[in-house]
Amino acid sequence: DSMEDLAKYGPAKRPDKQSIDTYQTDDYGNLVNDQIPKGPYYCMDPTGRRTGEAPEPKLQEVINKQVNDAKETTNAKQHVARNVKVNRKYFQDCLDCLRGAVTIAFPEGLPEYDDVRQILLGDWERDGRTVEMFEEGEAELWWAGKQMEQGQGKKLSDYLGGNDKTKIVAKLQRKGGGAPQREPAVDEKTQKEMMAFWHRKQEDMKKLAEDDEDAYMGAKWADPKQLKSHLQGTAALRWR
Repeated sequence: DSMEDLAKYGPAKRPDKQSIDTYQTDDYGNLVNDQIPKGPYYCMDPTGRRTGEAPEPKLQEVINKQVNDAKETTNAKQHVARNVKVNRKYFQDCLDCLRGAVTIAFPEGLPEYDDVRQILLGDWERDGRTVEMFEEGEAELWWAGKQMEQGQGKKLSDYLGGNDKTKIVAKLQRKGGGAPQREPAVDEKTQKEMMAFWHRKQEDMKKLAEDDEDAYMGAKWADPKQLKSHLQGTAALRWR
């Protein structure tokens, strides 16, 4: 998504200058949107994170094409369906193509605070956490609290069996770092639904506890004279 935004809205603004261009101000709080020079392919970023100085349309197409190719390259389901074997070089070539497309579109380079630049250099964050990259031979694969041994002809089928529809959650861990943190028993959405159900049930139990034991006596079905009133035709009468 960051690459596509780069192609459409140009490089990122300085973190302290990020705002919608319509409300861009100077250091004294004065609106300066009309005073900012705009290039021929300017396109305002609705989030206010990028300058809007996009490259020419042909270069935008180059970036978007490489992004689409990268999505196909990293589509694990397609690799499994086609029985394609991938390796580090396979993904490295894809990353080099992305770098080349950005260099062609922005030969002067991207600012150091642009997330695309950080991603291409391998230094970026996800959900507020720094994403750690492992070199080949520096990582261990863990599943179900056990380390999956590498080499010696070991395959995933040795651990999971021959069912190719089996789905597991495995984690990479730095070598010698021990077992990673276990996945929660339920996902966040399910947990919220369970908590909401529990609170509703607590409210219902509270209302039942506060309800008087003989409150039902006022109900129509509990009237001991209901049959007599029905036979005498006085069931619809109300006394004041």
